[in-house]
Amino acid sequence: MTSNKVKELIKKGILPTSENIDKEVVVVKSKNKDLKSNLKIIKEFNYKPKKVEPKNFTEHYRERYKFMRNTLFSRPEAANSVSIEHLKSTYSREEQSIIAMVSDVIRLPTGTLKLTVEDLTGEIDLIISSKSEELIEKAQFLTLDETLIFKGRPSKDIMFVSEIIWPDIPETPIAKSPEEVYAIFSGDIHVGSNHFLPKQFKTFMDWFNGKVGNERQREIANKTKYFFIPGDLVDGVGIYPSQEKELIIKDLREQYNELAKYLKEIPDDKEVIICPGNHDTCVRLEEPQPQMYEYAEAIAELPNVTMVTNPSYTNIHAQDNYRGQDVLMYHGYSFDQLIDQVDGLRLAGGYEKAEEIHKFLLKRRHLSPTHNLNLTLPMKKDPHIIEKIPDIMVSGHIHKARIGNYKNTISISGSCWQSTTAFQEKVGHKPDPGMIPILNLQTRKANMLSFK
Repeated sequence: MTSNKVKELIKKGILPTSENIDKEVVVVKSKNKDLKSNLKIIKEFNYKPKKVEPKNFTEHYRERYKFMRNTLFSRPEAANSVSIEHLKSTYSREEQSIIAMVSDVIRLPTGTLKLTVEDLTGEIDLIISSKSEELIEKAQFLTLDETLIFKGRPSKDIMFVSEIIWPDIPETPIAKSPEEVYAIFSGDIHVGSNHFLPKQFKTFMDWFNGKVGNERQREIANKTKYFFIPGDLVDGVGIYPSQEKELIIKDLREQYNELAKYLKEIPDDKEVIICPGNHDTCVRLEEPQPQMYEYAEAIAELPNVTMVTNPSYTNIHAQDNYRGQDVLMYHGYSFDQLIDQVDGLRLAGGYEKAEEIHKFLLKRRHLSPTHNLNLTLPMKKDPHIIEKIPDIMVSGHIHKARIGNYKNTISISGSCWQSTTAFQEKVGHKPDPGMIPILNLQTRKANMLSFK
């Protein structure tokens, strides 16, 4: 039982027990009677430290495959799917389908693709002919370790692919708040960096307090009840070589203390929901990342702040006869490698089109489908699986403010409060500092506020 987890449960009014200390906890956050906000944590992922063995990774991927297989079985295209063992043993020449995980992708000199895929019964090579232009274009979005349906004609120990089907999400019913209320979404703040933008962030805090803006903008500030921060609150220490040369605050706790001075100005009627990112070195880098307490005490102890894991699911503004809206928050550390490895994402815009990254992940029902995208702890139940379809999906990390919509899931990418760094200039990355996506929960329409 960790002391930090105990403190959080006590803060939420829950008696710590062996049952809830290491499992997902569902709790409605207590709030003052005057507050109109309603925040509910519906899913977090708390990893119990233990010795990691190869069998843990085997179990992790087998369980992930089983979930994806069951998800795909709900699709009509999977009605007649067979195992790889059955496919190879029957020698049928008729078109068949399999549900399999991608383990290798090779582009041949002719432009034809050879895939190696596997299920729990074996593996097989698949061929996507270069003559099938539509399928080749679709295959640009393939990534290793994802599970999907392949349809095609088998021939000896290979299958010629005619169709690829991803798990995907269904188009969910729209949930609209009965009253006008707003949620806003920050990006990476990076307090402590000499690139942090204190003037712009202070203006944002002043708007949040109704001190700046026209009449309508102040009204929106007053009706904003939920503020999501998806990680990288501070610049951290020891993130990259010679980072200390770019820090104006070199002590980690002091970085969080400095941010707390800003956040404590937020009125108590507004819920602040925070998960860690890769720069938040007060917790481990491996995902799922735990809630932040040590070193970040000054923030965690603020009365309207709720620390959650990365990733996590919360529900906001539920009332009688209104289910509220489910928010999936993930920092987005997997995005860098994803953009680097998937041709289709780069061609779709890469860092400039965060909504395409969200769409890519929602179609795969997974936040980090390939093993080497980030450091992942091998939990039996994969925390990156998108089991519950969110009404809102929010991320940070790439410093680009974007708003999208995929099958009624609102896609939000937060920007940042940091000017362009030398590394970003070197790789040609152009961030959008000082941009705040704001979502009207009643109309489900989103806009952007600029604090430049």
